Amino acid sequence: MRNKKYSSDLSTKSWQHIEKLITVQRTSKWAVKDIVDGILYLTKNGCVWRDLPCCFPPWQTVYGYFSKWVTDGIWKNISDCLTFDYRDKVGKEVQPTVGVIDSQSVKNSPTATERTGFDGGKKVKGRKRCFLVDTLGNLLDSFVVPANYYDGTTALSYWGKLSMDNILWQEIQYIYADGTFGGQFKEGMDKQYEIAVVIPKAPIAQKGNISIHEKRWIVERTIAWTRNNRRCVKDYERNTENANAFLTIANIRRVVKKI
Repeated sequence: MRNKKYSSDLSTKSWQHIEKLITVQRTSKWAVKDIVDGILYLTKNGCVWRDLPCCFPPWQTVYGYFSKWVTDGIWKNISDCLTFDYRDKVGKEVQPTVGVIDSQSVKNSPTATERTGFDGGKKVKGRKRCFLVDTLGNLLDSFVVPANYYDGTTALSYWGKLSMDNILWQEIQYIYADGTFGGQFKEGMDKQYEIAVVIPKAPIAQKGNISIHEKRWIVERTIAWTRNNRRCVKDYERNTENANAFLTIANIRRVVKKI
């Protein structure tokens, strides 16, 4: 049991929601909660693995579990289950019918060396994150690609891969998006998946120089929530799978507090 606590630590109630979703096949001398808390600490505070405070298990152990759970899809499963529970708690159907999609280009760090590009529109060298959320702002899925990938065509090509085993997408009928998801994405989603892509043209409100469009503000808020975690402010990961995992963990940190 650790003798030092951090604001990123899971409460007892929150841990009960996550503990049942994690299977550890071999006996470890380290408490699984301490390992998870170490990963959440790093996600929120943005330190490098080697600088993980010594009150947590050794950083090699914590990173080893993080990497294994990325490969095994544990983080995604935890996020999906928490989203189910939260939607049920607030009286929503557990499988959403409406989604909102958007992308964000972020700068890469010297350690993010694989699969990077330059987004000419945003003038950003690094990677692009694509977020699909429900109308509550919960992350339904995400993926990370080089920043020079085009939003619409990339999202359409990834949709089939991601939706294959994603129970949160099975009832989606409408997706709200901006103009970069028009054209091929809009036509492809309609023909291949019978999902209507709605691109609002006129803003529903204006705050200063910011135009607020129907539903699209929801995903932009989720992106802002994600960036509250310092590990997600830039892209520090060598591969896109780990980069995407931190987006999922950021969603877990937020949603588990609400259940």
